Amino acid sequence: MEKRVLIAIALSFLVLGFYPVILQKIYPNYKPGSGLYEKTAGKSRALETPGVTPAISSPSGTYAVDQDFTLRNDKFSLVLNKKGGVIREVSFFGYTDSETKAPLKILSDTSVVRSPGFLDIASSLSGLGKPAGVYEIQDEAGRVRLSAASLDGKLKTTKLYSFENKKYHGRLTVRFQNTSDAPLEFYYCLYAGASLPPRHSIDEQYIEANIFPAEEGKNQIQHVKETKAGKTVQSRHFVDWVATKDRHFSIILKPVSKSAFKGLVQGLGSHRFDVSLLSEKVSLPPGGWLESEFLMYIGPNEIEELLPLGLDPLVNFGKLDMIGKALVGGLELLHSVFKNYGLSIILLTFLINLLLFPLTRAGYMSMKRMQVIQPQMAKVREHNKKNPEKMNREMMELYKKHKVNPFGGCFPMLLQMPVFIALYVALSKSVILVNSHFLWVNDLSSPDSVYLPVSLPFLGNKIHVLPLVMVAAMVIQQKFTQIKMEGQDPAMETQQKMMALMMPVIFGFIFYSMPSGLVLYWLTNTILMSLYQLHLKKVTLT
Repeated sequence: MEKRVLIAIALSFLVLGFYPVILQKIYPNYKPGSGLYEKTAGKSRALETPGVTPAISSPSGTYAVDQDFTLRNDKFSLVLNKKGGVIREVSFFGYTDSETKAPLKILSDTSVVRSPGFLDIASSLSGLGKPAGVYEIQDEAGRVRLSAASLDGKLKTTKLYSFENKKYHGRLTVRFQNTSDAPLEFYYCLYAGASLPPRHSIDEQYIEANIFPAEEGKNQIQHVKETKAGKTVQSRHFVDWVATKDRHFSIILKPVSKSAFKGLVQGLGSHRFDVSLLSEKVSLPPGGWLESEFLMYIGPNEIEELLPLGLDPLVNFGKLDMIGKALVGGLELLHSVFKNYGLSIILLTFLINLLLFPLTRAGYMSMKRMQVIQPQMAKVREHNKKNPEKMNREMMELYKKHKVNPFGGCFPMLLQMPVFIALYVALSKSVILVNSHFLWVNDLSSPDSVYLPVSLPFLGNKIHVLPLVMVAAMVIQQKFTQIKMEGQDPAMETQQKMMALMMPVIFGFIFYSMPSGLVLYWLTNTILMSLYQLHLKKVTLT
């Protein structure tokens, strides 16, 4: 029996240690290989430089803050800068910073040159990556037109930003005109922007680039998270859109017409990158022009906003996507009735546990039957120490006689895991929890914080209360629901008690910096499981 306890402890630590790996398998981050291709007659062939990706250098220079222009609608404020003609700051009016209470900013780094709308033009792929030029800005009543000269003054470039009221999306129109008396050939990259800066420590793992292929039958979104500095990751197929996203918000660029663009992700180091659309070679005769239109989305990762634009694949919960979206839909339905997401999480957790209660009951009753025959199992082991084959045969006869399945306690629990994992991921990434209040919690999408009059070692001047409440609930659960075997030796009983204390502490470390909505779900689930198990302990075996 002592060996079984040690094995149980080892397996518990193994599960905790490999939990991130398990999630990685369920929600893989696909990192595509590089390669430059173009489509001709339904096939793919290499461009002039087979197997070569554009070597884009990092442009130097920073923004001049006094060259800003602000474009607003009902949803957000965009600050455009003359240097590069880019969007250097985004503030949402419908969301607030949980610390400052000011409009939430997802972009405000003035040191990043390749911000949304940055246009890189060169006569060859190897020439991409030059410093940003300075644009002239014209205000056109709700639209902003920016103009600049490129390619040694031979090419006039114009960008027109236009956003509707009450919408997170708009149009970015790019026009090229050959002002020289000779033909021009060039490539260009239009940037969705750099990786969005994390607002909380938990945001880092969710920052990624997305590339969605335009090829028929290839509707699998490509995720790129970590790219080494100087390394370029490029799509092998033409793309429908590209995005830079974090846990809750995204900036997306999508060609309006069926143009041939590749998705490009450039590594900047320190888990940072930028994302762009790379054109094919453009050829313009003297005086000729080309105009391309792009849909630009700057907003929350919310299906209701993305679905009409054909961008809904961006919201994805991995292989459990359907379950996760169904649970989020249930959460929104409860919120429409009770008007509070904290209360809705509690009710949804209760309904899920109620639905899965038959499985919980079956698993616990199987464990209880195993507890009853434990003394007989100990005798079988003792009498057949030197004959493992006979011991296994008598064990199977014992299980059959008492109608006990040795795996009966585990199998029902495993059936519940997809639901709990899907809800875990959905609550971690769902934008509907941003700025949602519950009791003392100001934002269910981030850790709850209670400020202290003094600064504590390792914690500072604030603590996260909800994870501490969760740890206390888990300690109580372990104490009142621990199964004690008849004839159990004192040493093994001591080990079980140690394990019962260690597990809540380990979970406390894991959940301490998690979103408070997720902690609330786990706390509610812990309390409900404790009540269920206390009830089932009183049930008589039949």
